[in-house]
Parts: sequence; C-alpha cells; structure tokens
Amino acid sequence: MSRLLILGSTGGTGAALVRQALEAGHEVSAFARNPATIPVPHHERLRALRGDIMDAEQVSRAVAGHDAVLSALGSRGLGPTRVYSEGAANILRAMKEHHVRRLIAVTAVGIDDPGSALWFRLLVKPLRRNPYSDMLRMEEIVRQGVVAWTIVRLPKLTDGRLLGDYRVGLEHLPQGNYFFGGPTLSREDAAHFMLSQLDRDEYVHKTVAVTY
Repeated sequence: MSRLLILGSTGGTGAALVRQALEAGHEVSAFARNPATIPVPHHERLRALRGDIMDAEQVSRAVAGHDAVLSALGSRGLGPTRVYSEGAANILRAMKEHHVRRLIAVTAVGIDDPGSALWFRLLVKPLRRNPYSDMLRMEEIVRQGVVAWTIVRLPKLTDGRLLGDYRVGLEHLPQGNYFFGGPTLSREDAAHFMLSQLDRDEYVHKTVAVTY
C-alpha cells in the first residue's frame, strides 16, 4: 500500500486512476479545484484536497506526506496554456521539498514524433499546437527534476473497458501506428499502466508511449 497523490482527478484518466488505486488498496489523495466534481464515490481511503495546480503553496501542502505523485493534468480548450509546464514546476519543487521520490506524468503521443503521419502533422498538430507546446515544456522540466520520473505519452483516449493488454514504446509509437483516426487507448488501461509502474524501475527516467 502506498500513499498516492493524484492530480487531474476530475478528468476521465484521473478518475480511473483514483478508482483503480483504491481497488488496489492504496491510500489516495485527489487534488482538484472543486473536489465535489471528482467522479468517484466516497471511500474510507480517499481524501479530497482542494487546490489549484498553479498555486505553488497549495501544491506543496498537497504533496507532503505522500509516497508518489501521479499526474493526469489536462488543459481545457486549445488556447495558450501554462498548466502543464507551471504545474510540473510546482510539483517538482514540492517533491524535492518533501522528499517524495516517484512521479508518473502523462503527456501526448506525437508531440515531437518525426515519424508521425502526414495527416497528423497537417491536421492535428496545428490544431493542438498550444497544449502540445506546453507539454513539451513540461517534459523538459520533468526530465531535469531530481526525482524518479516516468513520462507517459498517451494517444486518443476512449471510454473502453480495462483490458490490461497494450504495447509500450520508448519515446514514440512504432512506425505505422498513425493510421487515419489515430492509435487509441482506454482511460482505464492508461490508468492501469501508470499504476503498474509504482513498483517497477523499468521506465524510470524514461519517456514511453502506450497504445493498443
């Protein structure tokens, strides 16, 4: 059993992380601006923390006393954002302050993949240039952190069921995986992979892409 802080807990992947972590017996703190919107029923091992990822002091208080931080942060809309990069800076500062070792954080596949398909480069990347740019800044900040980090790049996420069967590639998806419509992964399997890394060192200090 670990004491886990889950960021982005009001989103689909974050909610899956909370549910699966509780089912695995962990103690979970779910950090959100409005804890009432966390879509997980009350549980004796679940603690809801109110806070803003952009507020360094609130993040510091949230990180204290935990064994690991799992970040499923996401921005709303496609406009300019600093939620990924500034959020990561606040998380890493707090982890250093409170001696928390393990960080598992999500970004997106294709944000700097030279092998991505032409349709992806022409249609998707221009549309998502603002969040993708901040995700790249976030990744650079995380890589410079003095913690045991793993960056998990996720493809298009679905509401499919938990399969526990997916492929993991270092840095990028294998060639040919940017078929039209794109690679996919259920939010349940994204959460499953992230939680599976809590007691493994295989992908520490590595960036991975996960897909079916």
